[in-house]
Amino acid sequence: MLRPAALALAVLWSAGPARALDVEAIVPPGDYVSVDTHRLHYHCTGSGSPAVIIDGGIGGASVEWRGIQSELGKKTRVCSYDRAGYGWSDPGPSPRTTSRTVNELRRLLQRAGILPPYLLVGHSFGGFTARYFAARYPHEVAGVVLVESSHPAAGLPKAAQRGQALHPFAQIPRPEGQAINEDFALGDYLNSRRKAVFAQMDEMTHFARSAREVEAVGALPDIPLRVIARDPALGFPEAREEALWQSRQRSLSRLAARGHFRIAEGSGHEVHGMRPDVVIAEISAALATIRAQAHPQTSR
Repeated sequence: MLRPAALALAVLWSAGPARALDVEAIVPPGDYVSVDTHRLHYHCTGSGSPAVIIDGGIGGASVEWRGIQSELGKKTRVCSYDRAGYGWSDPGPSPRTTSRTVNELRRLLQRAGILPPYLLVGHSFGGFTARYFAARYPHEVAGVVLVESSHPAAGLPKAAQRGQALHPFAQIPRPEGQAINEDFALGDYLNSRRKAVFAQMDEMTHFARSAREVEAVGALPDIPLRVIARDPALGFPEAREEALWQSRQRSLSRLAARGHFRIAEGSGHEVHGMRPDVVIAEISAALATIRAQAHPQTSR
């Protein structure tokens, strides 16, 4: 179940003692955009095209991607945002389904002046966002990177099926004693609040509906697709269950003709926290492919 907020105020460093997190001193980075019913928080860094757009998992916050965003911002424009209820965003109307999320995200991008084409990055449940967006608006999407993405046939973790709110790290077991960094601790704190817990519950309640939406929206366009899966040794304890998860992750890479699959060795479900280098490398590879297609002369 979701940990009390007080536990999120201790940041565990692998090379030192716990340090207090000064939540009150933190100013939200970026800006807000109204999507009519509520405001969404977003943060963009860097410049260039295509713009990388990041959507996280259930219980996640945009601040978790700050390190990755900082690196990728040296190459292109990178924007992360908080879905309704999470992080610094306002709560939004129910049901919190993927189709609603994509409509809100597209409205945010338009009103914030973040122009296509987009390289969409989706982690876990955010993978539904990336897939639906790309299939629904193919002329606006240049590529997709799926990081431990949800699969329409996989369903939710058992705790979610029982109606329990999930801590961001608790969706998939992680190695005992694994340290978390300050950005994840801040995301943990932000999403321990009432609005975020309700957002989690709403997304989980309507997970099956979102899965059906993703299946029904159609195929991905012919764009670069890169899929990152966790290390099987750090996944589900039941070998058969983990094998099925890995098989489904591989199947995601076949959604597009130019699909690529990679295992993030040494990482569990939270690849962006445990192996950010892998995430940066795969997004960079997709970015290079997209730019080579747009300017084939300069790629020789």
